[in-house]
Amino acid sequence: MAPSRPRPVLLLTLTLLAACVALTLGQNQEQYERFLLQHFDAKPKGRDDRYCNNRMRYMMKEDRRRDRNPGPKVCKETNTFIHGNSDDIKAICTSRGGRNYVTRTGQAMRQSLRSFQVTTCTWHGGKPLDHCQYRATRDSRMIVIACDEHEHPVHFAESQI
Repeated sequence: MAPSRPRPVLLLTLTLLAACVALTLGQNQEQYERFLLQHFDAKPKGRDDRYCNNRMRYMMKEDRRRDRNPGPKVCKETNTFIHGNSDDIKAICTSRGGRNYVTRTGQAMRQSLRSFQVTTCTWHGGKPLDHCQYRATRDSRMIVIACDEHEHPVHFAESQI
């Protein structure tokens, strides 16, 4: 008796399943990379208004470049950059570096177990995109983030804590 050949339906099903897994992993990686672009700066220079103006300009241009459907050009009202080691930020998604946190709106997130140096950039005038002007505020505080199922940070909660 000759060995049976794989059925086309089975091959199609396995191919579609592999494509779905690859797409999900790609989207998760994209969300993590966007989080890093928008909220991570390991070794900032200055942490003053000039820092915010330069960093925000770069971040917004790069974010628009990556976005398949960018909306209208606008100055972002507020954005916070976390300083330190990216592995320490990722650890917030685990019991090693964070704990469960529920926002006022009931969203499940993670709160860091330790403080991080942060710089918050607040818009105070100028036109999009190259002429937005920001004021810098330095701080050290606990941070709250949302994590994906692979324990990668994907969202920073600006208004928490």
